[in-house]
Amino acid sequence: MRRREFLGRIGAGTGLCFFRGQSPISCGKSVTVPVPASDRITIGVIGTGGRGTWLAYDLLRKPSARIIAVCDVHAGRRLAAKQQVDTAYGGAECAAYNDFRELLARDDLDAVVISSPDHWHALQTIAAARAGKDVYCEKPLTHTVREGRAVVEAVRRYGIVFQHGTQQRSERSFRAGAELVRNGRIGTLRTIRVGVPEGQRIGPQPVTPVPPELDYEMWLGPAPWAPHTPKRVESSHSWYWISDYCAGYIAGWGVHHVDSAQQGNGTDLTGPVEISGHGLFPDEGLYDTAVRWRLECRYANGVTLVDADVSRQRMGVTYEGTEGTVYTWRDDRLETSPASLRDEVIGPDEFHTYASDDHMQNFLDCIRTRKETAAPVEIAHRSTTICTIGAIALRLGRTLKWDPEKERFEGDDEANRLLGRPMREPWRL
Repeated sequence: MRRREFLGRIGAGTGLCFFRGQSPISCGKSVTVPVPASDRITIGVIGTGGRGTWLAYDLLRKPSARIIAVCDVHAGRRLAAKQQVDTAYGGAECAAYNDFRELLARDDLDAVVISSPDHWHALQTIAAARAGKDVYCEKPLTHTVREGRAVVEAVRRYGIVFQHGTQQRSERSFRAGAELVRNGRIGTLRTIRVGVPEGQRIGPQPVTPVPPELDYEMWLGPAPWAPHTPKRVESSHSWYWISDYCAGYIAGWGVHHVDSAQQGNGTDLTGPVEISGHGLFPDEGLYDTAVRWRLECRYANGVTLVDADVSRQRMGVTYEGTEGTVYTWRDDRLETSPASLRDEVIGPDEFHTYASDDHMQNFLDCIRTRKETAAPVEIAHRSTTICTIGAIALRLGRTLKWDPEKERFEGDDEANRLLGRPMREPWRL
């Protein structure tokens, strides 16, 4: 019996209590059941920068999980993550790797958290699936549409549990807003507006020697070779605004709100049929993704999704219907017009979103039960695709017809060529 099957049978057969944050979920008893060390889900963290560190901190507070390995191509970040884990557990048991493939080769690893730059997401997720590891992958799912479809196929082929890092699926305000819209409380939905932080500009950067603590070739991986400069690699999130690694904030942040819009629109498993817009791009320097933009995505159901930076549109997700509006943002922020909509009760026979209040705990729970997560791979791919084809529309500066079933643009060979990217040897899907 494989370790994962053993853990699943324990969870299903004994009604084992899990933990959410620092507070136990009630089991209908006055005491909680501790998780034996042998039953904890073992985790490896790939990518220990800012986001990876936060996810590791979240996992360290979950008694049902244990981090046993970390991986990063930067020695300083890698060792800092190992120290963080060892200190939390009161020992020196966490292994540290430069190459994610060595981490995935461990037989004692149940799952991985992937928080590397976007151009690595597809290769690392597919490799983890082949190795039989369940995956929590940060957003956006992939860098291209073709990579996204390959990830979906790998997750299905190897039967792993997958969670996408679009954690708004586990936040009350976004779930409540989607339920109001899906249950007709604002009449017929007409328009969804998502506001996203602006991109950034930077001037030309000096070429510098690769620092000895950085495996620069491994950091580049499948991306085109480029000379080293600190602003490319070592500054927090600087790679977000370089198109070789990310589509910019239109995807790096925007996928959160687009994903919520998909949920409220009832289009989780499809996408728009037409997309158009315009963007402002840097004319020089290291960063080359859109600084400002406005996109219109039109769906077959008549809804228009307007995706724009915050200089043009309010941060968050706004649903506009024939009889009212709903606005959602973080910290349980839910605004409605009329105001009485906030007090609406969703009946038991009406549409309810997936019940999750803790995104990482949901992932851990699903590892045990083998059930689908709050943000499964197909939904992740569809939401990411909207951001990716939106970036293509901005680059080309023209209206594009999109077939969400074939995942191709209609009658536009130039646009279709941008649905994938060549990978630098020896990397390939």
